[in-house]
Amino acid sequence: MNEDYSLKDIIKDNPFQPKTNGENITLISDLKPTEEAEIEGKVVSKKLQKTKNDKMFLLFTLADKSQSIRAIDWYNAETNNNKIQIGDVIKVKGKIVYFENRLQINISNETNSVQKINIMNINPEKYLHFSNNDLSKLNAKLEHYIQTVEDEGIKSLLKQIFLANSKLRESFLFSPAAIEVHHAYPGGLLEHTLMVTELSLRLYDLYNEDNEICINKDIIIAGSLLHDIGKIEEYVITPRGIEKTEQGELIGHIHLGTKIVYEESKKISPKIKETDLNHIIHIILSHHGEIEYGSPVVPKTIESFIIGLSDNMDAKIAQVKDNIRNTLQINKDQSWSEYDKRLARKIKIEKY
Repeated sequence: MNEDYSLKDIIKDNPFQPKTNGENITLISDLKPTEEAEIEGKVVSKKLQKTKNDKMFLLFTLADKSQSIRAIDWYNAETNNNKIQIGDVIKVKGKIVYFENRLQINISNETNSVQKINIMNINPEKYLHFSNNDLSKLNAKLEHYIQTVEDEGIKSLLKQIFLANSKLRESFLFSPAAIEVHHAYPGGLLEHTLMVTELSLRLYDLYNEDNEICINKDIIIAGSLLHDIGKIEEYVITPRGIEKTEQGELIGHIHLGTKIVYEESKKISPKIKETDLNHIIHIILSHHGEIEYGSPVVPKTIESFIIGLSDNMDAKIAQVKDNIRNTLQINKDQSWSEYDKRLARKIKIEKY
């Protein structure tokens, strides 16, 4: 079987929900020090090193959806280094210890202490987070936004991408918004897109009271719904979790999004006005806000400013909520989260 899967290939029925049927899944976060263990995880880093006495050892990191753990192999370092690659899901045997204030597994001296797992035998629920939202309700909200668009050309484009093109539609409904930063789960792109649309429309309502300044509501809706459409080609869901596609690595979702919109705009009737199409493309290209954040152009219309700010707001708040949630899963009495390198701060956890 090809290693690229649609979510429906991995988990049937409602892809937003795990299908363990109550079965317990052992995660890295469940491990305790001083116990012998056999654990499974995805290799996210590895390095073959030497001690001062020229003894080889293999240092690598395993992760699942809960957290990561450092592993060290003093016995079969070179053999196991050749056996595993970054991205492989493996099973290892060893002793769980605390070293430098973090969990570590010391790999045992057995020939089969490190085993690569066939992709067909991987349980994706160890590597994928899931949304608590109802797909049908989110889908209904998406269709509602499209129906509220008044301009027939813009509405025609949105219908083509989100309704008529079944491949694009399925990809959009089930795609994540990221690998780990925010909304990193099946359906995360849909959730994020709808929140950006709602935030943008609220800003539209607040700032559209100025009669001297014209803000195009149809462009607000279309730009919000399409700003991250390229992510359906940037990410792929496999049993090992969310990974970047080759197109995602080489091109990135901003340029992939413009390609999708241009291609689909050629198929529609009534046609979208060229000025509206260019405006939507500008929003896709500029929604990261600044050149240093990945946008090839900066926002140059009031609609692109509104959508870029809404996108950043939803992404940042989602990161803060994830940071708090992850901290409380480990210790519900914590008052501060761990330092978050992306947010460059700790987060105070309020309790009411």
